[in-house]
Amino acid sequence: MDTTSLIDEIYEAAVVPEKWAGVLDRLAKSVGGAGTILFAASPSRFQWTSSQAIRVVAAEWAASPFAAENLRAKRLVPLYEPRFLTDLDAITPEELERDPFYRDFLRPRGWGWCVGTSIRSTSGDSIVFSIERLYADGPISREAAEKLDPLRPHLARASIIAARLGLERARASVAALELVGLPAAIITGRHSVLAANELVLTCAAVEVGAFDRIRLTDSVANERLQRHLDGAGDTGLSFPLRATDERPAFVAHVVPLRRAGLDLFSGAAQLFYLTEVGRSAAPSAAILEALFDLSPAEAKVTRLLLSGGTIGGIAEAHGIRPETVRGQLKSVFAKTGVHRQGELIQLLGGVQIPGVTGFEASGPAHR
Repeated sequence: MDTTSLIDEIYEAAVVPEKWAGVLDRLAKSVGGAGTILFAASPSRFQWTSSQAIRVVAAEWAASPFAAENLRAKRLVPLYEPRFLTDLDAITPEELERDPFYRDFLRPRGWGWCVGTSIRSTSGDSIVFSIERLYADGPISREAAEKLDPLRPHLARASIIAARLGLERARASVAALELVGLPAAIITGRHSVLAANELVLTCAAVEVGAFDRIRLTDSVANERLQRHLDGAGDTGLSFPLRATDERPAFVAHVVPLRRAGLDLFSGAAQLFYLTEVGRSAAPSAAILEALFDLSPAEAKVTRLLLSGGTIGGIAEAHGIRPETVRGQLKSVFAKTGVHRQGELIQLLGGVQIPGVTGFEASGPAHR
């Protein structure tokens, strides 16, 4: 294993999240593993990424009850020892044979062995690097695990760098929204405010309470917000706040953030922002691109849609096929967590546009 070049790649990945896939692959190959899962976990948050070679099974695991409840999580993840640990360092062979996670999930899929390490992140979460090995290849030896130990300090420092950059990006995002008049905050998976602009901090509709948790002064709206945050769902939500003598009516929006690497380390999980009813304040294409990891073309189409455009009109004005616009919108739907054109407009613009009908990702397009 070329340790020097791998260390360079680790620090590069801290700055360029897309590079983590290559790092995870190299970690796995160094001990004969099939791939590596990188995840951040806390009682209220779970985000992950993995080597491409094991992504399908990793996604199955992340969607299963075993992501929250398994013997590894109980025995290995809480051990913040400055070294890599194998299954057999904390679990007996007899326990492996009868444990449901190993017996009913890992082994039927050909998996069964791991070596990994847990790192405490600046957000308070556990950052875990878990190298997965096929059951047929046998357990990872203590000697192989020890060869990984010199990499752990670099993985820990890279995690701190990535978390710091994630915080700076969160601050830049809410500052950009302030420029277009939108009160906004980035919320962590623990539901505390990671970054907030001055507009949201001074808004009569919002207050930051105990444990930096965002609350709404409208009791009905606040109950809805807290239920949504406690549910830790991967979907967006838009709902009204009634006008009072002190402030106008607003629409509150909660949007899940979906960039894997940077947000995994910083703890940023959701964007919260307000749009004033009766006032058009849709974010610019550049802001949409930064906030939701949209491509320039996707951001442009989204902005045109929010400004009242139709699929046919956008296609004709820019000399492209309607099918191209539809394809871009499908990608936007996936990244913003909505399923219809009307939901996207409500989520990002906060204002219903007359004449715009629903658009199903798999159904007929609105012309």
